[in-house]
Amino acid sequence: MKKTIIFLFVTTCFLCFFSVRLTASSEELKLMTSEATLNIGRLGNIKIIHNEGKFLEVNSSVNSLWKIILKNKRSGKEYVLTPENNFTVDKINNTIRIVVNRFSVENKILPVNAEFTVSVKDDAFCFSGSLKSNSDDWMLKELDYPNLTGIHFKNGKAGIYWPRGLGQYFENPAEFESQSLRYPSAAGGTMPWLSVNYNNIGMCVGSYDHLKKVKILNLSYEESSNLFEALINAPIYDKTYLIPDILVKLYSGEWHVASKFYRSWYDKHFEIVDPPEWVKINSGWLLAILKQQNMEVMWPYKEIDKLCDIAEEFNLGTIGLFGWAIGGHDKYYPNYPPDNLMGGRKELEAAIERAHKRGIKIIIYANGKIMDTSTDYYEYNGFQTIVFKENMRPEIQYYHKQKTSTPIIFAEACTGSAVWRRTMYELGTQAVSLGADGILYDQLGILPPLLCFSENHDHKLGEADTKYRLQMIKEISKKMKEVNPDFVVMTEATNDVVIREVDYTHGCGVGTAPSVNVFPELFRYTFPELIATQRNPNPMITRTDANYAAIYGLRHEIESRYPGDVEYLLNGTLPTPENYANVNYPPSLTKMNLLSKKEAAEYIHTLIEFENSNSDFFRTGKFIDEEGVEVTGDDIMAKGFLNGNRIGVVVWNQH
Repeated sequence: MKKTIIFLFVTTCFLCFFSVRLTASSEELKLMTSEATLNIGRLGNIKIIHNEGKFLEVNSSVNSLWKIILKNKRSGKEYVLTPENNFTVDKINNTIRIVVNRFSVENKILPVNAEFTVSVKDDAFCFSGSLKSNSDDWMLKELDYPNLTGIHFKNGKAGIYWPRGLGQYFENPAEFESQSLRYPSAAGGTMPWLSVNYNNIGMCVGSYDHLKKVKILNLSYEESSNLFEALINAPIYDKTYLIPDILVKLYSGEWHVASKFYRSWYDKHFEIVDPPEWVKINSGWLLAILKQQNMEVMWPYKEIDKLCDIAEEFNLGTIGLFGWAIGGHDKYYPNYPPDNLMGGRKELEAAIERAHKRGIKIIIYANGKIMDTSTDYYEYNGFQTIVFKENMRPEIQYYHKQKTSTPIIFAEACTGSAVWRRTMYELGTQAVSLGADGILYDQLGILPPLLCFSENHDHKLGEADTKYRLQMIKEISKKMKEVNPDFVVMTEATNDVVIREVDYTHGCGVGTAPSVNVFPELFRYTFPELIATQRNPNPMITRTDANYAAIYGLRHEIESRYPGDVEYLLNGTLPTPENYANVNYPPSLTKMNLLSKKEAAEYIHTLIEFENSNSDFFRTGKFIDEEGVEVTGDDIMAKGFLNGNRIGVVVWNQH
């Protein structure tokens, strides 16, 4: 099909030793994909080579392929079990089986069985298997598998594509050194795969688990040897464990090949929500904290009209009301009744209705993961709702906004608690009754899933609440849309689990703003359906930050959080350090003083008009990065958006 290209320009252990026994000849212990070969030799060495080993090879060993942590429930002691030579290897029906003969600790044979398998699946090498404890006294706690050592690119140092936030790229692996990501979370890993790539040759490693359970991705690089090592860790906390597929694919081409490979698998198991039309065409939002943690009121409900004026000046179609309830922002959660001191419920409803008449959408805030430990809710419901760590202590956070006020202590909630899910449902019902267009459940996308040991929740002991976050969002969204089909559920940040049910994402974390090593292409290309704001904790936006959002198809944002922000937005007063003397996390005064409020508003207003006039690409186009686009020139960035048979190429001269 012929495609028309349109160019859009934006300016400015305990071990037991046995011998290795192979029950088939070494020639038989071979597996092949279309581009690579895997061979296990008689001494247990593993070699994976790409293109006859000319560019990329992996030299690993069965002796270091896995590590199991076992816990004795009677004594509480933990034991680290590694393979050494305690296994046999054979090949049956194109599957290599590595069977552990027996485990022992302190000269005692353990009632534990393990079988690891390697096969070819979807043109990749598939590492899987099973573990089983045959005694109630022994529990499987963790598994490292596979541990792939000796990953070597022969012609140079490979760049690293790393799924933290929207993505990172490390051109120099020595800068990366050794890092880990806890998936799924925006603070950790947003996707369970990574890729290393050099000169159009790559290798991706990932967990292909349709249950989306917690995984820890690990990658390290040793500069002196120019070798990578990759492994995936899985918390288990059970007597049996069926190891989900871990696919290792060696490929020719850019990192897009790895992205498409993962997305092809993803689409076989999951669907992504189709948000209301107003979300698709939305330009972004003004995030406004009405009342701060120290109980200082900055925007009473009747002044939501002034917020509408500001939103229109910046050409933003939505206002997010944070700190709108009696406790202000980051206090008294999960208690969110309207505040009589700010005008009461009727005034809030009236203000929302006035905003609607001006065509502005209103989102109200709730936190989906934490509760204030000073509240009656925590005293009477905490035991049923909080995350209990393995030592049966609560998981604690605290937020300290103003220098002269006491930090507020929060306990983290577990969405595996039916009581907590009901509380969040009631907040959604309240949002609908107030006339809001949606509710944002903060932290559900960004916080890493922690293992919870409460016996009062729906999950197994020692399981994380990943699937219950998604279940909660889905149930709330479904019920609220029965009342208002255009109602949306938002959260802060994203990952490839919550994206399935979240209509609109408040940007947060790596890649939502310009920074070193950021590579938002990674998540945006893999999941072009993502509709998310950039992150801009300032009451204005610079041209650079605005252009950054535009070229990646992110929606725009400004934030009003403190009295100095209010003064700037209402009167255009450029800030001084004294305006934020009592604030621990002020906006960037350097950015705010780059240009006047009028100039900042005019630029973003004009840029959004440009985006709206090309909405087929910016709003409803599919982000395709640089595929099919050749970019030359210094400091020139270009990204493509596909709509039907047309490609729009957005070009940014960064000077």
